[in-house]
This record gives sequence, C-alpha cells and structure tokens, in this order.
Amino acid sequence: MTSAVQLESLEGLKRKLTIEMPWDDINTTVNKEIKKIASTARIDGFRPGKVPVKVIEQRYGAAIRQDAMQKIIDEKLKETFADKKLSVVEITNIDLEQIEPSTPFKFSALFEVLPEINFKTLEGQVLRKRVATIEEKDIDEVLTRLQKQYKEWVEVDRAAALDDKLVMDFVGYRDGEAFAGGKAEGAELTLGSKQFIPGFEDSLVGVKSGEKKTISVTFPEAYHEPTLAGAATTFDVTVHKVLTGKVRELNEAFAELLGVKEGGMEALRAELKQGLERELAVALRVENKKRVFDKLKELNAFDVPNVLIQEEMARIARAIQAQAAKQKQKVNINDMGRFAQQARDNVITGLLMREAVTAFKLKVEPSHVTTLLEEKMSAYENPTQMMQMYYNSEELIEQIQGEAMEVLIVDALLNTAQIEEEQVSFEKAIQGAHDHDHDHDHDHGHDHDHDHK
Repeated sequence: MTSAVQLESLEGLKRKLTIEMPWDDINTTVNKEIKKIASTARIDGFRPGKVPVKVIEQRYGAAIRQDAMQKIIDEKLKETFADKKLSVVEITNIDLEQIEPSTPFKFSALFEVLPEINFKTLEGQVLRKRVATIEEKDIDEVLTRLQKQYKEWVEVDRAAALDDKLVMDFVGYRDGEAFAGGKAEGAELTLGSKQFIPGFEDSLVGVKSGEKKTISVTFPEAYHEPTLAGAATTFDVTVHKVLTGKVRELNEAFAELLGVKEGGMEALRAELKQGLERELAVALRVENKKRVFDKLKELNAFDVPNVLIQEEMARIARAIQAQAAKQKQKVNINDMGRFAQQARDNVITGLLMREAVTAFKLKVEPSHVTTLLEEKMSAYENPTQMMQMYYNSEELIEQIQGEAMEVLIVDALLNTAQIEEEQVSFEKAIQGAHDHDHDHDHDHGHDHDHDHK
C-alpha cells in the first residue's frame, strides 16, 4: 500500500498524522466487499448468490465505500503508529481532507501520545521515612474511648442534659400531615450525638421523663429524601426515660463486654494492640508512599496527556457520586475543574508506577496477594471466610493485586534511596494518613496503556 505519511508535533503531547494514498487501495477493498456480498445476497428476482455485482453496487455501494474508507483508515493508522513507535493514548479527531476521485485519498488524525520518561529512581536521594511504635499510652487512650462508648446507662429523675440518653416516641408532621418515616416508638437518642437533623436534639435538652413536647425543625436543603429537603416540620415527642451514662470500670467484666471471654484486661489490651499495629502499618504505608512519589515527581518531570487528565477527572466524579448514592445522597458536580489538580497528580503517579514496574521488573506473585489479604482480613472475626470472598470476586482480587504492586514499587524505590528515619507518635502517624485520605482519592490501579480509539 503506497502512501505519503507526514507526522507533526503540536503543543505538548499532541500530534497530527496526515496520510495520502491512491484510490486504488480503497477501490480494491470496495470491490472485494461487493463480490463477497453478491455471493450471499438474497434480492427478489435473483437466485441466492447470483445477484449481479452492478446491482449490489447500486444498492449498497455508498455504504460499502464508507465502510472501506473506515477500514483503510483504521489499518493505516495502526500500521503507522507501529512503524513510528508511537504510544498513542487516544485519537481525538479524524478529518477526511480529500475524498474526490480526481485527487488522492487523504485524511489526517489528531491524537495524544504518552510522554517519553527518562525514568530516575531515588538513587542518591535522601528520603525521610516515617516510623512509629505502639506504646502503652496509645492503648490507654483507646480504652478511655471505649469506656465512653460502652457506658452503663442509668435512669435519672431530672432534666435531660447533653450526653444523656432519651427513650421516647415521636411523630413528625409536615403541613399538618404525618409523613412517611417520621414516626418511632421506644427510640433511643443521645443528646449531642447529632444523629438527628439540626435543631432536634437541642430542643430536647431540659425535658423530663413523662413530658410531652412539640418541637419545630427544618430539614436541610441537601437532605437525602427529596420530599423533605428544606421542609419545615413539627414533631410531637413523648419522653419515657432520661438516662445518664456511667463509665464502667476496666475489669474482667468490661473485657467480656467487648467480646474477650478469657484473659481479662491483659487479653483485651493484647487484642487492642494488634488492632493498633494493623492501623499503624497502613498509616505508615500511606505516608511513606506519598513521600516516595513526591520525591519521584520532583526527579521526573514530563508533560501529561490532557485526555488522561479528563478521563481521571470523570472517574473521580463517578466515584464521588457512587459513594453518595450508597449513602442515599445526591451530589451534583457542576465544576469538574476542581478535580483537575488531583486528576493530574493521579495520572502522573500512575505513569511513574508503570515506569517503576518496567525498571525493577516487578511482578505480583500469588504470595504477595496472600500476604496482603491476610494482613487485611486479620481484623475480621472469620478471616478465612473473608479471604474466600475476595478470591471469589475478580474485581476485589484485582484491587488487592493493584495494592500489592504498589507495595512492591514503594519498597523497590525505598531500597534505592538513602533513608533517614523520622520517629513519630502513633497519634501523629494516624492523623497524617487520615489527612491524605480526606484530601485525595489516589486510585492508580487503572491502566494507562491505552490503544487508540
């Protein structure tokens, strides 16, 4: 197939490919397709397979020619991309520049390519690696929180205050009519817990056992039930009990309350320590991964394909909407631009991870997946059953494989750096991980090896 090919570099990673070829190539493909159709076509007045080629051309010629052009374009682009070793992300436009039989067939394609990255590891770089250990005071703090969480509730004969619990009945009304979901009997509510809509709990501070009270509250504009969003309502409340929380002693009975049947407080502390160690390991992994990739980004600057940023912005938006849907909430994303920097960072990290996999010849083995799964599932009561659930789900196991690859990449990069350890408290380590989770949605498991579309 004789043709003239011109490749132009445009702004950044954008490229334009212009190809000119003789019509003979198109006509050869058209004629083959017409003969193929004629051999099987069924048209009234003709025996099957005996329809004249001219009849087929008259009826289907335009459509066949259009399909032939598309086929030739696809084949020629694929061939040229391979010849010129172009890593094409996506074709953004194809323009038929010359389609008159009097001139050669000519078309152009606009597309973006992946950047050429001269990958630098962390060799010779100083990296501060965060480390931390679990101390007895960390376990003490958890126990204090558990004491508050598992209070012993005792009925009192006084006005309810914040942190007291009410046992009550209530019925909600809108425009004088009771509304669905607004009624409950024997409901329990801890004042100040913010379980109910704003204003509801505050209005019940000071009530006493046996008291009836009508309160007025307005539902939030963003309430998940559209019929109640922004609605002005009243609630008729009947208080049956006012309870105050009494902090339990740290003893064998408290350990049993938390599911530790043998060993008392010593066994409970050991179990809590294991849980904190799991949480700490994840937090340190998140923080040190961020530090590794921040340093890697400093060393490896390159242009980023805009189409990948746009795709990642859309993925982030879908993830936010899916999460909101799980919580029966609606999220209207009007400004996709607010995801631009996060999307760019995600794409850069994904591309750098791909380079690292090649540079270090990394491969996730079944043992890596098993180790990571065992670590994750050890927090569950029946870890074997939970692991089986993951192994039975292609989506879940791919997610774990992606996480396992991240671990391999970070470890490989850390081995190339000069490490300085930064000792921090458990609290600081956990807070840092929570901050990253809140600010970013780093999901680099998706594939950046795109074929042209």
